[in-house]
Amino acid sequence: MTHPSRTPVPKRPRNLLLALLLAFCGGAFADDLVVVRQPSGSEIGRLIRPPAGCAVGSEIVLLSSAGTERVLTPGFIAACDPAVSFDGRQILFAGIRTGDRSHIWRMDADGSNKVQLTSGMDTFTSPLWIGAIFHLDDDAPTERVAYLSSGTGWLDEETSGSVVALFTADLDGGNPLRISFHPRSDLDPDVLPNGRLIFPGWGFAGRDPLGTRLSLMAVNNDGTDLMAYYDNHDGPPLPHAVGVGRDGRVYFVEGDGTRPLGGGDLAYISLRRPLHSRTLLSEAGDGSYLDPLPLADGGLLASYRPPGRDAVYGLYRMDPGTGDRLELFDGSPDFHYLDAQELAPHPRVKGRSSVVDISKTTGVFFCISSHITDRPGLEHLKAGAASSVRVVEGVAPDLTVHPPRWSRRTLGDVPLENDGSFHIEVPAGVPLRFELLDDRGATVARQDSWTWVMPREWRGCIGCHEDREMAAPNVLAEAFVKPAVRLGQPSEEKQP
Repeated sequence: MTHPSRTPVPKRPRNLLLALLLAFCGGAFADDLVVVRQPSGSEIGRLIRPPAGCAVGSEIVLLSSAGTERVLTPGFIAACDPAVSFDGRQILFAGIRTGDRSHIWRMDADGSNKVQLTSGMDTFTSPLWIGAIFHLDDDAPTERVAYLSSGTGWLDEETSGSVVALFTADLDGGNPLRISFHPRSDLDPDVLPNGRLIFPGWGFAGRDPLGTRLSLMAVNNDGTDLMAYYDNHDGPPLPHAVGVGRDGRVYFVEGDGTRPLGGGDLAYISLRRPLHSRTLLSEAGDGSYLDPLPLADGGLLASYRPPGRDAVYGLYRMDPGTGDRLELFDGSPDFHYLDAQELAPHPRVKGRSSVVDISKTTGVFFCISSHITDRPGLEHLKAGAASSVRVVEGVAPDLTVHPPRWSRRTLGDVPLENDGSFHIEVPAGVPLRFELLDDRGATVARQDSWTWVMPREWRGCIGCHEDREMAAPNVLAEAFVKPAVRLGQPSEEKQP
């Protein structure tokens, strides 16, 4: 079935005062926008998406600076997740044209020349233009795109569907590479100016082995050097809908899982101090925000849904200094207006060099000293309470066993050197976490999120939850002058 295109509808300010305010602010927006127009009453959430991907009936619409609308995706059952290229000439999006699976598409800015980039029976969403990647033996850097895909072969216990993970690919969809390996589904990414991807990922909470609290994670475009960007230990549990600005901020929505389409309050962190700068910009009250868009003129656009059972999300211009909002145009009670993007050139992010070699099966972790920490409650580590490190692997469910469940197994325990250092080789592309043990084998510290290494990656850390704003000690750790201890023998020999 196809969804018919709609007649362009001019948008008008609600009253003279609003018109004067818009004129004073330089108009509703300086450039054209592309937005997702989604039918009201849609049940698809904005956190972990079900296998359908885009909501049926959703369309990508061009909102001109003159105030008219034009559907760019006629003939699609559903279309969502628009992403404008750095030169402003092309748009990536997720779309369902036939069947019930969304794929990644590319079109020109006027909606012409649509090309499908992905294929198969998996679901693909949230495409993103990212920086180029370069290996030392490449003739030239290769431009890449990123997206989310269900093609992992892993079960997400929360959704009972496939785990959705980050992938990258060439501009034509070739050479796909999985770059995230969490046991639960990752959420929509954005790209930082330095070329790293930022995305919401699940961390531990209490005894939950898979995680019930999101943090904002950052990773290179080849899957290396995963780190917490905003380590959400105390804030609302579901930060998501990330928008990287040109004003030195990363905006996001703080959801609690109770508001329509996953909405919440509007917050930001600074690019300079992301771990220590979380600021609440605008409380939604009984309403909810979604999809902040930092604008080229220094302003901010966001979708906002006022209180009310039948209310819908409309586009509001925000004051990034005060968090005040101003509605840009009348909305329709039949649609949510979501995921706005400026249809204009914007700064190209930096490319990244890569050491990943997909012909390899392992990578390396090394640590300067597990005695180094700044986490409250772990002061005992500074006195050398830990004597060994245990590496735990998350094991994907056997789908032939009912009910299928993720499990954990120990890859091995490695003694720490006298200075607290270690140097280990582990399987690549699997979820891992670390535990520190005392000399009796009791756990004295435990990592509260999953991590991984890519094939042939060398991944280092300073300590156990060290202050990452401080320089690393200028020492040659004892473990570094010794060969890496290899962990991860054949599955039948691993400890349960």
